[in-house]
Amino acid sequence: MDLSKLDRREETLEAASRDFGRTVRKEPLAVARPNSVSEVVEIIRQASRERIPLTVRGAGHSQNGQSLSDGGILLDTKGLNRIGDIEGGEIRVQSGVPWRDLVHAVYAQGYLPPALTTHLSVTVGGTLSVAGLSTTSHTYGSQADNVTELEVVTGDGRRLRCSANSNSALFDSVRCGLGQFGAITEARLRLRKALPNVRSYGLVYEDILVLMQDLELLARDERFQYIDGWCMPVVRNLWQVLSGELFAHRFFVVYLSVEWDETPPHEEEMLSGLHHTFVANRSDYSTLEFVTHKETKPLRSRADFDWTNPGTHGEAGSRRLNWFDDWSQAHPCTEGVLPWDAFPKFMTDVASELPGPVARKARIMLGPFRGERFRAPLFMRPEGEMLMGYGILIEAPPSEMEEVLPILARESRRIIDAGGKRYLSGWLDFDRQEWQQHYGDLWVRMLEWKREFDPQHILNPGGIPLSP
Repeated sequence: MDLSKLDRREETLEAASRDFGRTVRKEPLAVARPNSVSEVVEIIRQASRERIPLTVRGAGHSQNGQSLSDGGILLDTKGLNRIGDIEGGEIRVQSGVPWRDLVHAVYAQGYLPPALTTHLSVTVGGTLSVAGLSTTSHTYGSQADNVTELEVVTGDGRRLRCSANSNSALFDSVRCGLGQFGAITEARLRLRKALPNVRSYGLVYEDILVLMQDLELLARDERFQYIDGWCMPVVRNLWQVLSGELFAHRFFVVYLSVEWDETPPHEEEMLSGLHHTFVANRSDYSTLEFVTHKETKPLRSRADFDWTNPGTHGEAGSRRLNWFDDWSQAHPCTEGVLPWDAFPKFMTDVASELPGPVARKARIMLGPFRGERFRAPLFMRPEGEMLMGYGILIEAPPSEMEEVLPILARESRRIIDAGGKRYLSGWLDFDRQEWQQHYGDLWVRMLEWKREFDPQHILNPGGIPLSP
């Protein structure tokens, strides 16, 4: 592909200047839309020879400009959209394929990917470059842990296949590597057998220690495939809010979901040994509906429940969430993984100290992980067998970001001060020292990988500061 033929139209550059977060604007020099891997090779080789910065972009669902280019080439992978055949419980798929398309293709044959992000319009290559956390990660790890082979075009234009046993350094660097070491063009992914139905229970908790006791039990015994937790505010009355006391306290809703075939699960058996306050809802779905359309919205407040008759809210937890599709709003997420034992105090402090400009808008998610399930080296996490995933999801007009972002910067530091690690698709304000602290002992190896796989330092120069 001749670089002179790249798309430089004003409307194209403007459309490519924002990501889903809408907190950062970067305008590329041009947009490349390859339809084959050979075109990717040609584009990257020319960019390397001419030392033109190049950023790889899938669906652009980053929140801090990670998928944007400032004055370089933006390589749009959506033309790499081929899906192969299932062989031996695995499938080859090109990096520009949206997970939603892959789900539909494999579900028709009785399979699903083991780990799926909530938003399925993101691309395979995009999430593998970050990690791809899921409500099933307590069992299956991240999406990056369920890839067995990758095809990659390195920063100097080499087209290579890599796996744990072949070109392993490249395999380790591009998974969760934020596009720093090569452009993923194809992945071979593990699949799992899927049952046709899902039953979901929404359990309400008021005590965080009781909640964590149950989450640890559930993560270890794997009786539910999906665990999805949310922290919700209990709104005070008008006079208390006017006096500055925004929330009385917070409670927790955990959605526990299990697949089934001909006979639905017995509730008494599925919920045995748990200590929830009550069951807020029970809902049944087809599995395809559950993983593709049921993007669960947490209940906005305790007032959503009739505490004297909770059974009247059977569908309370199954409302659709359009947060993942509204590109007109800003979405500066602050996500991370925390040590298990640190989380109760951490969450108590968040609930009492989160300032109003964020507290009014925040959706706070949480979920248990098992450290041993994560194997991709560049997915940074605390030590420990049990870990807690956590995130503040924000949706607000871009005009409000001047007030919101300083608060999120403080909340990011709160995660790190508690011994946690940030999840890198979200909004970040790291300087070089903080990037080095994030990766710790791996930093020196990453510098070596950069020299080996991207010697001209053209790939994603606005991301991890690995260049001299």
